[in-house]
Amino acid sequence: MRRKIGEITALTLTMCGSMAFAEYEGHWDLLTDFLYMERYHVKDQTIAIRTPRCANCADKPALNVKDLANFGFEPGFHVALSYVQDPRSSYEAGFLYLWEWENTKTATSNISNLSFPFKRHTFAESFLELEKIEAFYRSKFYTGELNYAKAFSESRHSYLAFSGIAGLRYAHLGERFSITAFTGSNFGEYDIKTYNDLIGIQLGFAFQINAMKGLHWDLDGKVGVGLNRIDVKTYLADKNRTIELRNFTKQDWQQNIFAEVSAGTGYRVLPYLDLHAGYDMLYFCGLALAPDQIDTTARTTTLEVNNNGYVIVHGIFVGCTFSF
Repeated sequence: MRRKIGEITALTLTMCGSMAFAEYEGHWDLLTDFLYMERYHVKDQTIAIRTPRCANCADKPALNVKDLANFGFEPGFHVALSYVQDPRSSYEAGFLYLWEWENTKTATSNISNLSFPFKRHTFAESFLELEKIEAFYRSKFYTGELNYAKAFSESRHSYLAFSGIAGLRYAHLGERFSITAFTGSNFGEYDIKTYNDLIGIQLGFAFQINAMKGLHWDLDGKVGVGLNRIDVKTYLADKNRTIELRNFTKQDWQQNIFAEVSAGTGYRVLPYLDLHAGYDMLYFCGLALAPDQIDTTARTTTLEVNNNGYVIVHGIFVGCTFSF
């Protein structure tokens, strides 16, 4: 019995030694993270006004875009597979996905004094003198990247380890913003969908402090430039969808800038297993956000794409890296 235990112990030590040796020989790292992140920023504008039933009284906002844009945090995941060629170079493929942010707000009136702020009130009759107006906002985001990292220090696990990063990034942001107006037996619908598909090149760094055996602090940053292919679908209908005032798709291209910064700490509990946690923030500009495409004029032809929006996605992560 003792001999078997000794053999198992020797085999375990040999495997652990092989895993530790994998830090200096070609091996793979599989990273998996749980995310809890928030989508931030949207330009505010009024989408429902309340008209007081009194002389010389000014209209008051009943519903704004920011009332819906306060999404809060949503869960997601990040996975990355890296091939460590040697102590100073590695290749990585990563993918980050977040559950959709979604919100609905409603304004009501017992005296039918709500309306959508079209500049010409007779443009869409079902958006005037409303009993209820309902707004819906949904935003979906994911991103993937391919990177090459080169360590300028002796290895990626030196006391002060600094690496340069170069690679490609793709990101998708799809949004829907809809307004439904109700008055009596009639309703009107204003629906906007936007699709942003970004691709670009990025440069960055990875800085790590290995102060104690197994314990490390990390700071990573990347910045890039690219192009954003934009699709905007607009639908505006009056009188129970019997009259279509707008129904078209618009495409556009826009230069964009993006960046990512993350900071965290981790501990290598086993030669082949590292646990870590931290904070991550992503920034993208040159976007067509759905609420930014709202047009209150009486135009029915194809409208210009508003492509100067930006978003910040940020939150915490916790996960592990398995080496093999």
